[in-house]
Amino acid sequence: MSTALPARSGRASASIPRAPQERAERIPLLYREPLELLVLALLVLLGLTLNHSSVIFGVNLSLADPVVAVLALGLALSGRLWIPVGPLVFFVLLSVQLLVVTVLLVPTWTSIPIPASDTILDFTKLAVSFLCLVIGVQVVRTGHARLVLRAFVIGSVMVSGIAVVAQVAPLPGTGALFYGGFRYEGLTNDPNNFAVMTVAALAALWYDRGVRVHLSIIASAVLISGVLLSASKTGAITLALLVVWRAMGIRTPLGADSDSLSRRLLAAFTALGIAVLVLLVAPSTGAGGTLAEFTSHVPALDRLSTLLVSFDTAIAGNGSERSAAWFTAFALILASPLLGVGLGTYLPVAVELTGHEVLAHNTYLQIMAEWGVPFALVLLLWAARATLWRPQGTRHHALWATSSTTFLVLLVGSVGLSLNNSRLFWFILGITVATHMFSTKNQPTDTSGESPQPSGTSHEQDALDDPGLMPFPRLGGSR
Repeated sequence: MSTALPARSGRASASIPRAPQERAERIPLLYREPLELLVLALLVLLGLTLNHSSVIFGVNLSLADPVVAVLALGLALSGRLWIPVGPLVFFVLLSVQLLVVTVLLVPTWTSIPIPASDTILDFTKLAVSFLCLVIGVQVVRTGHARLVLRAFVIGSVMVSGIAVVAQVAPLPGTGALFYGGFRYEGLTNDPNNFAVMTVAALAALWYDRGVRVHLSIIASAVLISGVLLSASKTGAITLALLVVWRAMGIRTPLGADSDSLSRRLLAAFTALGIAVLVLLVAPSTGAGGTLAEFTSHVPALDRLSTLLVSFDTAIAGNGSERSAAWFTAFALILASPLLGVGLGTYLPVAVELTGHEVLAHNTYLQIMAEWGVPFALVLLLWAARATLWRPQGTRHHALWATSSTTFLVLLVGSVGLSLNNSRLFWFILGITVATHMFSTKNQPTDTSGESPQPSGTSHEQDALDDPGLMPFPRLGGSR
């Protein structure tokens, strides 16, 4: 359903007052359908479990996996699941190519037999990644994106809070959460992964206008402490860039964009330049040495202080060496630039070509090596467009500012981590691209044939993004 506004002259517009926009009414939980209540509970659980990942029996699993599967299955059986055609076609074509490369081409290029179990495992990871993207799209379609993002932030604060409390009063059983005895890794299997996820939660918190100021300050302090206690240099650099980005107001919580593209690009490069200069100049000022002496009693902070004492040493030593992993990834890309090396074959092919059995430790290189450059570039350009350009309409600008900034954190962390199978990575990407899909000028209809009417004010954007303010429409409509 659409409405048309009559043409108005300047005199008429001055004499006719604007009608106040109605704020969407909150629907009490008692008046919601049982299925909707179940979905809301699962979405909260999903947000909390996105903070977990662990290697079990050699398989990287997450507590979010069964939640995603149950959500997708339940919504599909009830006829409420809406799957965007573009991503579906992309993943189907990608799956076909990867299976053909793995089964038919890699055995002829190398002496490696078909790794059946690893291929099935990697294909399952690819399917879960796609489901996470679909659920990300789904929560925007139903107006529950804020619910999951806030649950994710709350879960991240709780996990980081354990590290903070353990520094003051050691808690029984928390020793298993520290890698090497002093690097906090939370509910993940890697301190670097934990640190980047925590910075992502910090970004989601800072761009959520619905959080009270005092709560935001307390939660920020806990999250930043968690990042520092992880002793992750990747996390520390990502955190520094986020702080500069937010301090310079390059993107506002409402997604406002009054400056030109050139000015925004200039501000972005300035923010990056300031962070780089601090890291390169600080070692020569003596301030780094003073900081190192101050932090010497806390092993996690002592490891991070090398960033300001000797930046080149910090990124090249003490477990931070990436050159061998990146060299191996480049070798695989050059060996098969168009088609990649397939599913479950990365490590065997890497050993045969270079003698190094190591993953890329870089999301961009990892997917280029596995998928081939064409498919990798399509995904990266699609993600970049959704992240850097605002949606055409105004309906989801506030949500886009939150999700796109959170995804930018993950993209920065992807330089030092392989996040191609991260559930959080794909879920946040799904939310970000969905803000474009469901913008005012590109809104699909529900089964009733009517498009939800967009809001015209910034305050109503929060209402439309708030999980408690939107009904739960059936999702069988077409675009």
